[in-house]
Amino acid sequence: MHVELSIILPAYREAGALRQLLPVLKSQVGELTGSWEILVIDTEQSVDDTAEVCWSAGVRHLHRTGGNFYGDAMRTGIAAAQGRYIAVMDADGSHNPSYLPSLWAHREQYDVVIGSRYVSGGMTENPAILIAMSYVVNWTFKIAFHLDCKDVTNSFRLYRAAPLKQLQLECDNFDLVEEILIKIINGKARGTLKEVPVVFERRKAGESKRNLVAFAISYFQTLVRLRKFYSEAKREAAGGK
Repeated sequence: MHVELSIILPAYREAGALRQLLPVLKSQVGELTGSWEILVIDTEQSVDDTAEVCWSAGVRHLHRTGGNFYGDAMRTGIAAAQGRYIAVMDADGSHNPSYLPSLWAHREQYDVVIGSRYVSGGMTENPAILIAMSYVVNWTFKIAFHLDCKDVTNSFRLYRAAPLKQLQLECDNFDLVEEILIKIINGKARGTLKEVPVVFERRKAGESKRNLVAFAISYFQTLVRLRKFYSEAKREAAGGK
């Protein structure tokens, strides 16, 4: 069966938030297209009743493979997704499904449509420390990779599936979000992007699993690794000079 839109929701002990999110999400996605799927990518082994919540809601439940990191969940979801377009959202409810139509409206013109907190009309409800860290990471990656993008770090995005599925993704943590963007925009396909305003809301249930120390270390390592990719891509674009 042809699937037009796949929604990927990486989930780590998010059963409480998913109970609230999935009915709203299903209703919103159903208004966009009659051909869709929602994939909740759980831990390798169940640690809560996420599977039961998914079955009750009538959405696909998958266990991530290769490890329990965010990157493993994303790689599992991307490989399993059948849609022509792939949207990625947080399972904690911080990405409101009501913004999906504004991303979906640009699907035919762009390879990546980003739900942006930092364009006009966007905002975030995150605490001050996370906002400060987000600004630092965003400006660092924008400058290092010459990205014409205000919100490099938000994972709320709609992708054209074909270029996304072709990527070799290596990052394990949330830095995979930047890895995807850099490899699509600066890779051989020279992908295009569009930002639309969204409000990043506070999580609806449960607790954050983000380790700020590991977060900072992984971003520095990714910056170094992706600079090599970026330099090689620039050389290829210049004819190998």
